Amino acid sequence: MQVRIITRETIKPSSPTPSHLKKIKFSLFDQIAPKAYFPTILFYPTNDGLLKLAQLKKSLSETLSRFHPFSGREKDQFSIECNDEGASYSEALVDYNMFEFLQPPKIDLLNHLLPCQPWVTCQDRASAVCLAVQVNVFNCGGLAIGVCVLHTIADGITVSAFLKSWATIARGGHDEQLFCPDFTTAPTLFPPRDLSSLTCSNRFMIAWKKEAICVTRRFVFDANAITTLKAKAKGEYVSNPTRYEALAALIWKCLISASTKISGLPSRPSLLEHAVDMRRRMGEPLSAYSMGNVIIVANAVYDPADTNISLPDLATVVRQSLEEVNGDFMRSLQGDGGYLLISGYADMIAETLENEKPESVGFTNWCNFGFNEIDFGWGEPVWVGLSGGVNKSYVNRILFKDTECGKGTEAWVTLEEKEMAVFENDPDLLAFASPNPSVSRP
Repeated sequence: MQVRIITRETIKPSSPTPSHLKKIKFSLFDQIAPKAYFPTILFYPTNDGLLKLAQLKKSLSETLSRFHPFSGREKDQFSIECNDEGASYSEALVDYNMFEFLQPPKIDLLNHLLPCQPWVTCQDRASAVCLAVQVNVFNCGGLAIGVCVLHTIADGITVSAFLKSWATIARGGHDEQLFCPDFTTAPTLFPPRDLSSLTCSNRFMIAWKKEAICVTRRFVFDANAITTLKAKAKGEYVSNPTRYEALAALIWKCLISASTKISGLPSRPSLLEHAVDMRRRMGEPLSAYSMGNVIIVANAVYDPADTNISLPDLATVVRQSLEEVNGDFMRSLQGDGGYLLISGYADMIAETLENEKPESVGFTNWCNFGFNEIDFGWGEPVWVGLSGGVNKSYVNRILFKDTECGKGTEAWVTLEEKEMAVFENDPDLLAFASPNPSVSRP
């Protein structure tokens, strides 16, 4: 597949940032987010993609005037300067038919549709753009919009809100339909701190920050498989496992099994970290309009040394770790509380790593984020992809997202190659998951 860049430029906001919003503080959770770009690719089966490019550029400029940090630059570890320097924008011609590309999705080629390398630590953040877009036009006229956002300024919900706003403006939506982003409440509640003194700060969120040569695979669970899996994950403590709890338990179980087979040694303790949305769990003054990294990492350690690993056991550990992230816990994070908790967590992780040397795995759940509903004026995307191929990347990363019909779940799993070779052939996994099936035509 040949991807030829035909234009590259900087898109600036259609109106300047108001003076009182020129400098926006990071929240504590922005500061500790991975310093990398995370990707999204939206596929649209149009037949006149080239005619839509001007509309996309104009509406992107208008959207940037509402999401000020997306066209800014990181000022220092405490804030972003919303200086209207703009977002990177490129257009590319793809010598391939889009539906052939999706039958099944060519996961190893997805990164060619992105404007930059995802999931690799950004070294020069002071000059790095916060948003990069690559609009790809296939030879059939279909469009794939590849978006990379610097994680320092946004989580998945923030990116979804940005893309929905861009799409609304592109299709001529009214002002009352537009999202009103709030980038100030989270930093007020969870102010930034000098992290240089944080013990073992580089080990915080270790499941997201270990880099290695990795491979990404896509596994799809349809609605029937999820129903069966939830039934098998039931236990004494969790009588009604959620979709997420059941899926996380299964994949965690298969990852522990793969690690054991590769090492030939008894299973080591396994450290689970999953990103939890703080907006819903805390409530006011946070809201759906609160932007940035409004997430906390829930964690759990499972030691399988003296027991057979079971789905109900792992679903219980997942549930218990999530239950600890409640409203009272959220309120304890405000002010200095968040820093003190993170400092204590970093110390605990350092001790665990030193004494037990656990495997670590990080889960992110994008289900119900609405990526499948983003309509620029020519219908909803036929599929939403991420990144793939063999690349240097953060390792042991799993992201759940909705299937194109919204009734199933895709699990995007990134592992080192030797571990993936064992994981993707695990019969327990394949009893429920289909490896990278084709995308249905609309």
